[in-house]
Amino acid sequence: MDFYWLVFFCGAVVAVLLSYINCRNGFNKSIDQGEFQRQYLVVYTLAYFADWLKGPYVYALYESYKLTEQDIALLFIVGFGISGISGPFVGVLADRFGRKRCVIAYFVVYIASALCMAFPEFIWLVFGRILGGIGTSLLTTTLESWMVSEHRRQNFPQELLDDTFAKATLCNSGSAILAGLLAQATADRFGYLAPYMTAIIPLTIGMVICERSWATDSSKCGRSVFAEFQEGIDSMTYNMWILGVTQSLFLGAMYTFVFLWTPAMNVSDKDIPHGLVFSIFMVMISIGSAIFKRVALHVDKIPYVIFGGGALLMGIVSWSMEQKTTTFISFALFELICGVMFPTFGSLRATYIPSEHRTTIMNVYRIPLNVFVVVVLLNKKNMSLPFAFGFCCVTLFAAAIIWRYFVPKTRISTGKHGGSNQEEEDFGVLEDSHDIEDDIEDDIESDISDSDEQN
Repeated sequence: MDFYWLVFFCGAVVAVLLSYINCRNGFNKSIDQGEFQRQYLVVYTLAYFADWLKGPYVYALYESYKLTEQDIALLFIVGFGISGISGPFVGVLADRFGRKRCVIAYFVVYIASALCMAFPEFIWLVFGRILGGIGTSLLTTTLESWMVSEHRRQNFPQELLDDTFAKATLCNSGSAILAGLLAQATADRFGYLAPYMTAIIPLTIGMVICERSWATDSSKCGRSVFAEFQEGIDSMTYNMWILGVTQSLFLGAMYTFVFLWTPAMNVSDKDIPHGLVFSIFMVMISIGSAIFKRVALHVDKIPYVIFGGGALLMGIVSWSMEQKTTTFISFALFELICGVMFPTFGSLRATYIPSEHRTTIMNVYRIPLNVFVVVVLLNKKNMSLPFAFGFCCVTLFAAAIIWRYFVPKTRISTGKHGGSNQEEEDFGVLEDSHDIEDDIEDDIESDISDSDEQN
């Protein structure tokens, strides 16, 4: 049996087994909790399924329109640049006017973006990329923001939140595999534009389900967008800045990997089955999400493994790119780490970002990420593949060092790591048991002193 098919089937079996074990050992959800999770995951999966459908044939469609490589690079830069510029303002609008409304706006914007791809004129393609950049900002922040806020509002347990993040990553990777197969089938039958038109179907279905089943969150009015944005920035604590910087460094390295894994593997073998390798990567993400369920209680320690392991793997690729098997295994393990990273940082964001500014801050986190990606795209021709992956190694190592300064907090009521839910507001934060012991000793000494004076 072909090596890649063997890896795919073995990985799929491991992913299924781990998912089954997690379901068997999962906590018992109430009817309301289960329904809430299903409503979110259905809309989330449809949204990302449509995004995956559009991804595989972007470059091929542009080439079929006779665009030059420079024009195509410019279109990609426009998309990421607009996403970075519009993100904070999109976040403010979501926090101000409601996350559900902005999720619906995502579906509308992405449908319009897909329709723009039907016109070969450059100006329409630029407009489509602008809409796509805005849609990406909405997709990557507003769905999660609504889910976490509604989770807090209904006082669901932390276990449900971690379970939802893990299942969302699993559904995302599964939808990517199906989207790749469907995109291939439609493109072969109807041309490169077909996946974009097909994506309109899940986008429309997701919009209708969201409108009918999701609870409408409250909106805030009275202040300007810039005032709301400034308030969101001012609310960011030391931990939140570290969370954002390290997340951006990892995702920047991940996007660099996304751009360069194909030419990196082609160095040693020109006959790589790219579609099958992509499916293997998605299976590895599924395994990573299942692993997260087993280690979720140590969520503040997991980033050390994510950053350290990622740096090691990128370093191996940089030094041994001509060895096909070593490069492939390193890439597959890096995707497994990505599968652990997504729910880990989702849980950390849910814990440490205040609800009233959640979407704004999550989009602020995307600014350095989009700058990272634009810089890589602009300098792609000037960087050798070993240098690019070596740079990823350095950025991930830097993220691991920065994470050392992250200070996890403990909620008295649950004893679990966190920092921004209702329990913390009610009971406060226990940061150092020695400080409390000192306070108790001071109180005892004060009582004894007062008693002596009275006697």
